[in-house]
Parts: sequence; structure tokens; C-alpha cells
Amino acid sequence: MVKKSKRKKSNVTKKPARKKAVKKKAVRNKSLVLATGLVLVIVLASIVLGTKILVRTQNKDFKKDPELYKALGNSFVEKGDYVNAAIAYESCLLLGEDKDVRNNLAVIYYKQGKYTEAISQLRVLIQSEPDNPSYHYDLAVNLVDKFRNSQEQSLADLQEALAEYERADSLQLGYANAKENIEVLKRVMGRQ
Repeated sequence: MVKKSKRKKSNVTKKPARKKAVKKKAVRNKSLVLATGLVLVIVLASIVLGTKILVRTQNKDFKKDPELYKALGNSFVEKGDYVNAAIAYESCLLLGEDKDVRNNLAVIYYKQGKYTEAISQLRVLIQSEPDNPSYHYDLAVNLVDKFRNSQEQSLADLQEALAEYERADSLQLGYANAKENIEVLKRVMGRQ
């Protein structure tokens, strides 16, 4: 008769238990490393950007806090980092509508020469607030600059720009340079 060693039998049953324990410990260690890394990122961000970001958010899940992304975007704008500001503002808008953020995003796109993206943001703003002359004026500026500075030259853009300048001027007489721009566009388009 063959005797089975108790030692082998106990090793066979304990190996899977040890593997599970090792895996659990590894997962715990990874979680701890991630949590520590996240805290480090937040602390570094607060040092670089100011502690108001940490104070402003009351949401425990800060990834879902639009105010955090708005503050982050504003901070990047102050530093002239428009690429990261746009990313922060886009993240904010994914969490909820904010007219100031959308307007800031349109301005950033304009500064980057991304006229189509700026125009898209301004159209959303006009839909939500059709009586704001600033949105109409800015849309007209973007349409004209898109025509002047890109390969996408369309007479329809100039016609829409003219209509938007006229709308801005009708909402608020003498708004910015609307009258002058209307006259220039009419001359360029041969309407005078």
C-alpha cells in the first residue's frame, strides 16, 4: 500500500489559497499605489494651481465635478496653455452646460485658428441665448476669419457673417464695430 504524504496533500490544498491571498495583496497594493498617486497629483495640482481648486469642489468624486474642470481650464488659460484649457473645458461641458465655459472654449478655438469648432460652440450659445449681441458678433468674426484664413472659403459664410453683424447691431445699436464691419462686408460682397 502506498502511503500519501500529508505534506504533499496540504501543499496541494494550500497553493490555490496562497495564490488567492497573493493576488488580493497585489490588488490591494496596486489600489494603494493608485490612491497615493492620485493624492500626489491632487496635491501637486493644488500647489501649482492654487488650493482653491481643492476647496471649491464639494463632490467626493471630483472626476464628476464640472467646477473643478472649469477652474482647471481657467488656470490653464491664465498660463497661456490653450490646449489643456480646451481639454478641461470640454470635460466640464461633458458633465453639464455652462455658458461661460462654452464661450471660453469658443475664444480658445478662435485663438488656435479652429474657426469651425469656435463657430459650433457659438451656435450652441445663440440657441440658448438668441438675444445676446456678443454671441452674434463673435460668430460673425469667426465666419469672416474662417473665410480669410482657411481653405474653406464659402460665400455663404460671408453672407451669414453679414446677417450676424446686422443681428448684433439690431440687438444693441452701435455694438462694438458691427456697423463698420457691415459696411466692409457689403463692399467686399459688392452690395453697396
